Amino acid sequence: MLLLALSDAHIPERAIKDLPQKFKKLISVPNKIQQVVLLGNCTKSYSFLKFVNQISSNVVVVRGEFDNKTVAREEIPLNTIIKQGDFTIGCCNGYTVVPKSDPLSLLTLARQLDVDIVLWGGTHNVEAYTLEDKFFINPGTCTGAFNPDWPLPDASNDSTLEASADSSEPQTQASEGSTDNANDATVPAQDGKSDQDDVANKEDEDTDSEIDDFEVDGRCIPSFCLLDIQGSTCTLYIYTYVDGEVKVDKVVYNKK
Repeated sequence: MLLLALSDAHIPERAIKDLPQKFKKLISVPNKIQQVVLLGNCTKSYSFLKFVNQISSNVVVVRGEFDNKTVAREEIPLNTIIKQGDFTIGCCNGYTVVPKSDPLSLLTLARQLDVDIVLWGGTHNVEAYTLEDKFFINPGTCTGAFNPDWPLPDASNDSTLEASADSSEPQTQASEGSTDNANDATVPAQDGKSDQDDVANKEDEDTDSEIDDFEVDGRCIPSFCLLDIQGSTCTLYIYTYVDGEVKVDKVVYNKK
């Protein structure tokens, strides 16, 4: 049987454009997917929930950090357990795991729930690994929604740049956007100063052009997971949407 795992749609707050169309085409084949699991932050859009119910009438939902407590007058649980084949599968959203997405904390949760597989969301990053014979799967964000945990520039890096302004590497400082510091450090002749500024500005422009959009605004790569469960074998297909194309990775997990 096929189980589809989706997480962190964040529609409409962070992802207005819904799932990529190529994703929709892949998962909307009638009578192919037997069960859908929504791993949090997927309940704010009626059109998204309607689309999910068209994929399969068997939909399991767990509550994410930004979900309402109820959907269609039914309370959304923080975690739940489902059975497929020879596997018991625990489902939750990562915001209930402390430290967040910590492997040992997830292992503790797997033991508490007494499950073979843990499906969790909340990080917007796709992951799959085994630990002590248990299989841990995070499908990432199905829409590529913005992640508030996206790391900001480290303040210590700024202080390091300021401290090294007097070093003998003005061009390196200029490429990092510290043009003024570079000028102070070299004290060239007046005639050469404008030339150095031109070089520094050109390096800044080249650096800016090389920065990817995902690095600038914190968006994540859209992804989802499809589990093909046959008896004691789970074949995981990881779908990611990169540069307008769908890429697929395969992982096989056998229950011991």
